[in-house]
Amino acid sequence: MKFSEEFIDRVREASDLVEIVSQHVNLKKSGSGYQGLCPFHGEKTPSFSVSDVKQVYHCFGCKASGNVFKFVQDYQGLTFPETIEYLAQRAGIPLPVEEEKWQQGSDQREEKKLLYRINHYASEWFHHRLLKLEKSHPVWTYLEKRGLTEQDAKNYKLGWTSANWSDLSESLVRKNAPIDLAEKLGLIKKRNKGSGHFDLFRSRLMFPIYSPTEKCLGFGGRVLGDEHPKYLNSPDSDVFHKGQVFYGLNWSAKHIRSQDLAIVVEGYMDWIALDKAGISNVVATLGTALTEKHARLIRRYTSNVLVLFDGDSAGQSAAERSLPILLRGGLFVKGLFLPEGMDPDDFLKKEGVKALNQKIQTAPDLFSLLVEAEVRKMGSNPSDKTKTIEKMAPLLDAVSNPSLKELYLESLANMLNVDKSVIPVNRGSAGSSFGGSSHFAGGRGRGPSRGSRGPHPSERSRVQESAPAPANSRPENQSFNLKGASRLEIELLNVSLLKSVYLEEVLNSSVLEYMESEGVKKVFEELERLYRQDPSRFDTLPSLLSSKVDPGEAVTLHLTSPFQSLTEESARKLIQDCIKRLHEKFLRSQSRALMNNLKGSQGLDQKNKLEQIMNIQRDRREIKKDQKTKDQSSSIQEPNANE
Repeated sequence: MKFSEEFIDRVREASDLVEIVSQHVNLKKSGSGYQGLCPFHGEKTPSFSVSDVKQVYHCFGCKASGNVFKFVQDYQGLTFPETIEYLAQRAGIPLPVEEEKWQQGSDQREEKKLLYRINHYASEWFHHRLLKLEKSHPVWTYLEKRGLTEQDAKNYKLGWTSANWSDLSESLVRKNAPIDLAEKLGLIKKRNKGSGHFDLFRSRLMFPIYSPTEKCLGFGGRVLGDEHPKYLNSPDSDVFHKGQVFYGLNWSAKHIRSQDLAIVVEGYMDWIALDKAGISNVVATLGTALTEKHARLIRRYTSNVLVLFDGDSAGQSAAERSLPILLRGGLFVKGLFLPEGMDPDDFLKKEGVKALNQKIQTAPDLFSLLVEAEVRKMGSNPSDKTKTIEKMAPLLDAVSNPSLKELYLESLANMLNVDKSVIPVNRGSAGSSFGGSSHFAGGRGRGPSRGSRGPHPSERSRVQESAPAPANSRPENQSFNLKGASRLEIELLNVSLLKSVYLEEVLNSSVLEYMESEGVKKVFEELERLYRQDPSRFDTLPSLLSSKVDPGEAVTLHLTSPFQSLTEESARKLIQDCIKRLHEKFLRSQSRALMNNLKGSQGLDQKNKLEQIMNIQRDRREIKKDQKTKDQSSSIQEPNANE
């Protein structure tokens, strides 16, 4: 559903960022805001800053930043419309019904709510049935054999269905639940003869499957004996699609983000075994092959995937099927095959979590793993090499990242001992990010450090531009592209967001004429428009802008300590310093352009150009002279000449 700007603003104003972040992060008061451990990357020292006044956040470590929409979207892996709907419901704001033609959509939304309610009721019903059973019951014997306790059953909300044919259906009737919707969910089915319904899940250990926002989507049920099917999943419905959801994502999402890696396994018990062992960045498929929608779902949280398969032929086949799908999704894929005949639970019991962690940390690239397996199977003659190339070429074409594709190509050529020119492959091109030097960068001509873990998911849209962005990966429509903006422009923008008097000073100057970045110019124009409309809403400007600029951190850097520690005197000096340096850069650029045109000019035209160049050089000398005088008493780091 598309929401109006007015409705979005209403939801934003009703959603307190500090309150929402506090549900997931232990925040402590620090200066004018709050600080805590960043939920988007692993750290031991708090570097995650949240401003309750400006309703924006910024991590000094991984550079995650944004407003309340961006936090919910990234943390819970939701699309922007889903985020608006979630926050609106949380704040008690009814979703809009715009016109009569949307009435059907409104009815569908109401029906969807009922479907979720029925699933929730069923999950509670199954769970309570399990907890009421005697500990001598076969299901508890099974759970104990798998190493699960009653507390584990509570933690994972496991359930049980008896052998009786109509326990759940009769309970739903007593509760006056809409039986037709329970049929749609695959919980019950109408009897062929006579009246009434019967339960589809009977004598099964039940695993509820949740969305990232803890809505119950469906169920997986496991028999304890040898009956078939061993696992029975809910059928596809308006709220459940096996090829689009993972088991355990509601619990593991935060761990996937913080560790920047998703481990994919093939079953419910595998997921539980790993989570109990402390390996919590895991998701499980529901007995189906990985799909492109699975890949897009993972991309909401990380670009790095490790597929953990059994070491038998079925595991090998599953790896071969999944790799092109994950590569097309712009993911970096590693693979780990366990010894044949062992699943993750077996391996943990025999070898221990330390051994499995070691294997995970040293897991090779899945592409290389599959190529090595093919090379071992085939001989070294030209025909065999050609067959290997023909099998691997489609995998290369599936790679969306040009740099990764080139490295894979070289790796394949080396393993086959052939020239890479004989391998047919389509090549792409990589993008670039904005740069420049900084007063606060900790080194001249260097941008902010991302640490040793690689780019955070919030940065990937600009670091890995070659990879396709997930659908609705950015909240609202992007209006301002700040890639390529100089650090002088970014710093001037952020110091302007500290106080309204600083913004006034910048807007009253002629600095917009000197800026090279059209994106920064447009941001200042938008700032002026919003500020002039209502000066009392100055503190809301960063929140309004953070979801409309790319990268979002460009308007949240003012939360970092260098800006926060500026005195009024040093802030005003920084403003003037940035303005003068941008002016000098502008004059330098003009001078170069005139010098380039001077060669083709003659007579009066040449004389006029020479006079303009002399005037520009005079103005530059005046700026530099004034700057040198001021710098003698300055405590602000001077940028290098490349600025």
